[in-house]
Amino acid sequence: MTDHSMFDHSLWLKKARAFVTRSHRHLWGKNNEDPQAFLFTRGLKNAFIKQQLIGWNKFAQERPAINWGDMTATGTDKKLFLPAGIVIPYIKDKQLLSVFIHPYDDEAHDKKTTLLPGSLSSTLILGENKNQIIRVENIFEGLLLFQEQQPSVCVMIHPDTGSPFPFQG
Repeated sequence: MTDHSMFDHSLWLKKARAFVTRSHRHLWGKNNEDPQAFLFTRGLKNAFIKQQLIGWNKFAQERPAINWGDMTATGTDKKLFLPAGIVIPYIKDKQLLSVFIHPYDDEAHDKKTTLLPGSLSSTLILGENKNQIIRVENIFEGLLLFQEQQPSVCVMIHPDTGSPFPFQG
């Protein structure tokens, strides 16, 4: 996991918001049947997808890391990789905290969810009911669970098993 403290968060936020917005528009634009079918087969409803601002990054992209606020990229050609896939933003109290990208192609060899470098949290915490907390690793299982059970649960989705699970006290 990338250390988010090595990013200029205001610059990262500007770029990440634009990426999330563009990805969300792509999901509802032209030639979007495959990613929409992928989400539908995971049980997600259109209204929920729109509410969560889920999107689609059609093509993998490399962007200059310094433009995204990576302070370690000064004077280098370091790139930030945005893989193709379903874009899941983590928004809490109208603030974008993190961006996750999951490959939607069933033929993808690596089904790993990517946390966009500079993100503040490796865990999505959806819902407010701290009396009924459910922790899952699969991002789509967590989204479906939250879609179907909100507001009666708090779903903590921690897809990056390589990063420590944050203690919530």
